[in-house]
Amino acid sequence: MVRELADSLVLDPVTEPEGAPFVYTAAIHTQADLVSSLAGIACLARELGFQLHPETCYADDGLSASWHAGHDQWPLSLSVDCSVRRQTVAIAVSGHDHDLTFAWFHKVESSLFGSC
Repeated sequence: MVRELADSLVLDPVTEPEGAPFVYTAAIHTQADLVSSLAGIACLARELGFQLHPETCYADDGLSASWHAGHDQWPLSLSVDCSVRRQTVAIAVSGHDHDLTFAWFHKVESSLFGSC
């Protein structure tokens, strides 16, 4: 009975928290309008597999928006910010595996921005 009591008091080992994700970013200058930028980016991103839970969030002033989605096969996410006022489009690819995240960042960057 004492052994059962002792076993019941042993806590499960504490697992170490998962480390912060790796995040890679890039931005380009653009004079494209917000709708054209978002439509093109969303289409290209879906072709690359970023299709899980896509969401577009527009700023109240209608001059900027963010689009993000998770990858359908890899533990990665993509975020894209478009700003008419700043005339920029910025991307961020994040994930917990450095090599995978870095490789996909380059793939996304070249697909969305070309060879700038």
